[in-house]
Amino acid sequence: MKKNACDMGNLFSDLEGLRIAVDMEARGRDFYKKAAAQTDNKEHKALFMLLMNEETTHYDQFTQLYNKIKEGKLSDSNDYLFDQETSKYLTVLAEPHIFPKDKEKALPELKTVAEILQAAIQDEKDAILFYDALAKCAKFEETRNIFNLLKAEEQTHVVKLREILDSL
Repeated sequence: MKKNACDMGNLFSDLEGLRIAVDMEARGRDFYKKAAAQTDNKEHKALFMLLMNEETTHYDQFTQLYNKIKEGKLSDSNDYLFDQETSKYLTVLAEPHIFPKDKEKALPELKTVAEILQAAIQDEKDAILFYDALAKCAKFEETRNIFNLLKAEEQTHVVKLREILDSL
């Protein structure tokens, strides 16, 4: 029988998915900050700064929400508990694909704005797929809504980035 991500049962945690989302937003913020510093085009710089600020806002909002859920009554539920192995698994799943840490170091190798935009579009698309999977697996409506909100935000980023890429 073929298993999917939601079949992990007790291994999946809404709270852990939210923690990984917070980390992804931080990496996205750092990526766009470096991209903005690397371009001289005012329009491109403004877009990268806008996306950096949106990622920063998401980071702040989701950090507060993570802390609220962790400290709130739902954190007492067995469904929110997760172990170190689960944390490692979900982190490993997300980090290599969505604004990976090594891509931040590799950004100087992305020499043109088009290369930066293409890399950003791919990362945003990967984030959409990841958030979609988290939303489908979420056990609580509150976290399902959060993951769907994140997915929608990333979709708007793809559109903005694509418009700039097409205008080059």
